[in-house]
Amino acid sequence: MNFSLPNKRLENAIQITNSIFPLIILPLATVGNLLCFLVFCRPIFQKRLTRTSSICLRLLCINDLILLYLFIIDVLLKIYMEPPKRIYSTPETCRLYKFIRYSFLDMSAYLQLGLTTDRFICCVHHTYYSHWRKKNYLYYLLITAFILIVLKNISFLSSLYGYTMSTHKRNITKCSVKIEAKHFAMYMAYGQSLIDVIFITCIPFFLIVYFNSRILKEVLNLRPTCWSTLTKIIHLKPGQNQDSNRSTTVVLTCSRSKHRRLHLTFALGCISFVFVLSTAPYKFFKIVERHDKVIRDHQKNRVSKSVQLQLAELIIDCLQYFSCSTPFFVCLTTSSMFREELRLLFQ
Repeated sequence: MNFSLPNKRLENAIQITNSIFPLIILPLATVGNLLCFLVFCRPIFQKRLTRTSSICLRLLCINDLILLYLFIIDVLLKIYMEPPKRIYSTPETCRLYKFIRYSFLDMSAYLQLGLTTDRFICCVHHTYYSHWRKKNYLYYLLITAFILIVLKNISFLSSLYGYTMSTHKRNITKCSVKIEAKHFAMYMAYGQSLIDVIFITCIPFFLIVYFNSRILKEVLNLRPTCWSTLTKIIHLKPGQNQDSNRSTTVVLTCSRSKHRRLHLTFALGCISFVFVLSTAPYKFFKIVERHDKVIRDHQKNRVSKSVQLQLAELIIDCLQYFSCSTPFFVCLTTSSMFREELRLLFQ
């Protein structure tokens, strides 16, 4: 049976998708992340309960934009240039590109974890939140994560990374481990991948899911408390008006605070949930891709990447583009406070 025709059609479909989808997602993500950044600079998000969370979100918007442009510019140069080019053009820039791209990708997970941790302390351990905020523990967490990520990814700057430039005879520009560096190739394929899966995927994503479940449970449990207090006020005797007014003020303040916290928490929880679903597959796919490269490098004829793997790579990359553009659209659909501040931004 001849599989060349279906494979050719699949390659054409991959080529068309790679040439169109980035052009659609790039302007949407750019405008969305910029608007999200500006909205979370608004005074209402600079209050005690939301200031550190809004800073995390703004950092996430910047991180996502940089990561998205690194991904998409490289893809567009490869698709639209003849012969195909990449965002890097020398061995040094190819290593630097790999280092920056993977560092920003890894930092996304810990920005999400920092954001979720801040909301977790605020909503679940609120008596400790003032100390947490004043001592800037969130920033220490992010700085520590950044240093560890840089140390992990410094292997991408190694001279054992090779560079092959495209020509008219060879339409592939490669920036990958040199074939002769077998031990380094094994480390990058399995050691680096194992570190990524454990410390960049499993641990942050487990904590994000756990913290968000505790946050939502805590916030939802606060609603009956406010309603219970309001019911008691309604059944007070006429002589208890002074206590009633004081209690009413407390209930209204409690209600407004919890309503605002619920809206923001739900929006941030949705951002984390979408992030987990769209980003986690990327790290697991890199294990398969690196393993495949090790196998192909050991073959005498040095075959190219299979069409099936190219299709999987396309799907994973599209999920990654989607992840970088979600904060604005998730907040827009889930938070009335965000929509109100967005409207006021243009007044």
